[in-house]
Amino acid sequence: ERQSVVAPHANFARGREKREKERAVLIMKKSSGSSFQNLQELVSPRETTSQKSSGAFSTDSYQSEPHVERVIVCANQLPLKMTKLSEKNQFGHTWEIEPDGDSIFDQMREGALDDGDFKVMINVGMLPSNACDIEGEEEDALMRDLQKRFNCVPVMVDSEIRERHYKGFCKEYLWNMMHYVLPMGQNEQRFEKPLWQAHVGANKIFADTLMEVVCSEDDHVWIQDYHLMILPTFLRKRFNSIRCMFFLHTPFPSSEIFKTLPNRELILRGLLNADVVGFHTFDYARHFLSCCTRLLGLTYTTNRGSLCIDYYGRQVSVKICPTGVKTNRLREALTTPGAVNIRNEMLRAHRGKRILLAIDDFDVFKGIELKLKAYQTLLREHPQLVESIVLLQICNPARAKNEDVDNLRGEVHRLVKEINSAAGTEVVIFREQAIPLHERAALYSVADVAVVTVTRDGMNLAPYEYVTCRQGPRDEEKATRDGYALPRQSSLIVSEFTGVSPSLSGAFRVNPWDVDDVADVVYKALSLSSKESEMRHEKHWKYVGEHNVGFWAKSCLSELQRTCARASSSRSYGLGFGLNFRVVQLDSSFRKLDTNRCVGAYQKARKRKLFIDYDGTLVQLASFNQPPTLHLTSLLTSIAADKANTLCIVSGREKATLDEWFGKVPNISLVAEHGYWYRGDDTNNEWIELAPPGTADHVAEWKDTVLPILEQYMEATDGSFIQAKGSSFVWHYRDADADFGNWQAKELVDHLEGALEHDPVDVRRGNNVVEITAQDVNKRLAVDRVLSREQSNTDAVDFILSIGDDRSDEEMFIAIENRKEMDASYAGCATFCSTVGQKPSKAPYYVDDVEDVIMLLQALAQFDVCHIR
Repeated sequence: ERQSVVAPHANFARGREKREKERAVLIMKKSSGSSFQNLQELVSPRETTSQKSSGAFSTDSYQSEPHVERVIVCANQLPLKMTKLSEKNQFGHTWEIEPDGDSIFDQMREGALDDGDFKVMINVGMLPSNACDIEGEEEDALMRDLQKRFNCVPVMVDSEIRERHYKGFCKEYLWNMMHYVLPMGQNEQRFEKPLWQAHVGANKIFADTLMEVVCSEDDHVWIQDYHLMILPTFLRKRFNSIRCMFFLHTPFPSSEIFKTLPNRELILRGLLNADVVGFHTFDYARHFLSCCTRLLGLTYTTNRGSLCIDYYGRQVSVKICPTGVKTNRLREALTTPGAVNIRNEMLRAHRGKRILLAIDDFDVFKGIELKLKAYQTLLREHPQLVESIVLLQICNPARAKNEDVDNLRGEVHRLVKEINSAAGTEVVIFREQAIPLHERAALYSVADVAVVTVTRDGMNLAPYEYVTCRQGPRDEEKATRDGYALPRQSSLIVSEFTGVSPSLSGAFRVNPWDVDDVADVVYKALSLSSKESEMRHEKHWKYVGEHNVGFWAKSCLSELQRTCARASSSRSYGLGFGLNFRVVQLDSSFRKLDTNRCVGAYQKARKRKLFIDYDGTLVQLASFNQPPTLHLTSLLTSIAADKANTLCIVSGREKATLDEWFGKVPNISLVAEHGYWYRGDDTNNEWIELAPPGTADHVAEWKDTVLPILEQYMEATDGSFIQAKGSSFVWHYRDADADFGNWQAKELVDHLEGALEHDPVDVRRGNNVVEITAQDVNKRLAVDRVLSREQSNTDAVDFILSIGDDRSDEEMFIAIENRKEMDASYAGCATFCSTVGQKPSKAPYYVDDVEDVIMLLQALAQFDVCHIR
């Protein structure tokens, strides 16, 4: 039974007054329209006041609700069937409502609730298309009924926006793009800003509705399919710590196709604002990861068998789990009188014949015409089969009406007529109609071979349904008496372009475009021995029976719980505007550097040590040399001039470069090549090696081995180059193709680690670089050198500032922290270690960017100028 734990209807009624106010405010915000991607252009004032979205972001009604573990499933449409009545019923509205048992969003209830951690599942979505225009008192009564009896919360969207969002943007444009079809013709739907704005507007209304249902502390939100890919951004903006998963039920195209979408980055960021992003197959996940790398510059790793994307400190899990079918429902349907009658009728009508069955949506991606051509080829090459086989092709009515579907229908009718005429009998039975569950189950149960020849499809559960129905009713003894073959047998032909293909290893896989090959495979399937057919069926049924829709739901929700549990101890910070919004997740002790506090401690201190990185800290990262500006040089000169200061520029650059840029700055200390070389007042401004004795000899030995390997990778990777330093090599791939550069970098690291296994060398990947350095040479050496000088009680170091931006600077932070812990003379020292950018770091502080660093130095230099004077 459905347990109703949805917010009281009064909450929705209270929200209506707020809705109109919110829409009016949106119209007034033209100047700040970027926060909703110019959403206000979507609607006219008339549409704004009549819009029936749920109210502003609000969770007031949940403050007193008892704790209940709930999962909120949000899809474009509610899993309901609604029929118009001639008069009001006892619930105060004119609709007969029943759950849509064919919808996966209703079937998944058993996995989400049975033997799981969740007690309640709530569905959120738009009403079925035949019930979209409901107003006034009937709307209120309908909402109450849906909440009480079905645990459903409707998203009320204006019919015009709904039309432009669903049929205009989603079905006519986005659906095609996700299935690798680009609008090349003049009559084909292309990206249009008004349609995009309608899509954004609809997602915003979904978010408004969810905010009246979600309690961020306890609820888990599961967003379904491509219609709502930007919805996680709206939710994350309201609740930084919301527990949210997105699952895509279509293919995810390759980056070459996806990058044609004008707002591609916004959609990717929308998906990444979920905690888990789910796909049916690894191919779809791989394309998504490639797009994240190529378009957003993100990298991914594996964590205990899971793929993870590091998105501003948040670990976004990529889940690969194909959906399943509700096997019990199908097997029970086989026992209904209607199914039994249809099954017996089919067996009588086609006695002595082998039945091939195909049940498809009438869609250009289903390969229906290719299947018929292959069947035509089969009969032409094997005319003896005319009297012994029949193909039953059933097409569910087309969801979209357009020229492509009309042309497909004409071609299918032509082929059916041509095939039957050539055979002189009805060898193809074609029906274009929706068939109920019991009839579908009966047809699958009598089919000797099921044929799926889609040219591109997300999952397509028809093969799973076929295997389940061939297994027969749950009472197997009775099923055997009723004519189900024992042992059970089945034969499957599936396209390699459908999502079920990888999971059905016993099926005949075909390329539907190769008509001759499909014809040959159909002949093989018809010629299959009983033993082999039995073995293939047994293998398939073991998988389908275990990996049903409940397994899919439970597995996905478990992944969401694991991912959120890992992040529970972190702190979250919002960043960005509109659909570019994202959340930075950092350690709970990690916080922004308080400039005023830092400057105050600096002013009070008598002896100070400052360690500052160069590239990425004092200047922006670039693939070319960036010398310091006159302003930066002036700031460093002022800080170094204070006799209480030891200012140390700790860089990875060569000695000569640092001499050229900073050699004329008095009293400054310089560290080159990440700690290999050092110069300062204590060395009479002469360069000395900090590296352990004998390091130079070792470097000379391994350099001859490393250089040819690097040159090989440089030649093979367009856009990469080698930087040779005195004690190290750096292979840069910032300007190479993002995916290929990452692959090559990983391969290079593996190659070098194998080649240099017995040499004292460290091979490290950095920010678009691979660096090969002498072992135990890092910036920690420079910190230890400067801080290890003897200090008296009256002249102790009482201020340390360290700033850097990448992995090499983490050694500085560790060295400073270790010094404070191990050396009592530093116990009272004010220490400020800061990384540049909000990202995981050993430093307890961060600054946002290079500009923040310059502003901090400017404040310190201003004090020094006044102090020296």
